[in-house]
Amino acid sequence: MRMQKEEKIVVVLLFMALGSLSVAFWAMGDLDSSEVTVEGIVESIQSTMSGGHLIIRLDSTEMPIFVSSRCGAEMVKEKVQRGDRVEVVGEVSEYRDRDEIVVKGPMDVTVRR
Repeated sequence: MRMQKEEKIVVVLLFMALGSLSVAFWAMGDLDSSEVTVEGIVESIQSTMSGGHLIIRLDSTEMPIFVSSRCGAEMVKEKVQRGDRVEVVGEVSEYRDRDEIVVKGPMDVTVRR
């Protein structure tokens, strides 16, 4: 069975569209990335009641900063004190219908003295 001229054109256009989308995705990277960097003064540091996680609140953002025990909560707790100026890199995530900044590791929390 041979393809008609119109069918060939549709196939070529489809491949062109897929190629364009692939190039755009590659060039722009992950469009859903929600990585943020915030800097501010530590207002509070609290350990969670379970799991040994850490919640940090800064004066510069309403979003709490979450450091899980697997991602170095204990190390962050040792180096950060209330009143310190810190820079935090993390991803915005939703927990219980509220946004929070989730830290991937202790190196993502830097004290600026």
